[in-house]
Amino acid sequence: MPEALELVRIASSETRRQILRLLQQGFDHPEDLAKKLKIRRTSVDKQLVELFDWGLVDRAAMFPPTGRPRIVYQVTQRGRDLLDALERVVKEYSAAFRSDFGRELEALEAKLAAGEIAEEMYFKRRKELEARYGLVL
Repeated sequence: MPEALELVRIASSETRRQILRLLQQGFDHPEDLAKKLKIRRTSVDKQLVELFDWGLVDRAAMFPPTGRPRIVYQVTQRGRDLLDALERVVKEYSAAFRSDFGRELEALEAKLAAGEIAEEMYFKRRKELEARYGLVL
């Protein structure tokens, strides 16, 4: 199970997810990624090594007619699958969270309409619900 937890650690990094997305958009060189993300090139290199070690990106050398070879990266199918799975999980979780909010708000409004709680308590509780569910509303 430590491997699965390590994958969660890899996937939970916003920087690594942004790198994967940028690679899908056609950015392929670490210097370009660093400029786009506004972070140091060494940071991008470190992230790319981890992504490569997990099989989420591949690298290749490009040999231009003049100048030095250039190492470029691309997202593997495994990397695309991971991004798709993460996006799907976030969408499902957000939808369920919004649904929970709707149910709780509906129940609170029913209590107000039935006279089971005072208007002050309704507004207090509604504010608490909005704060709790604020990330997905």
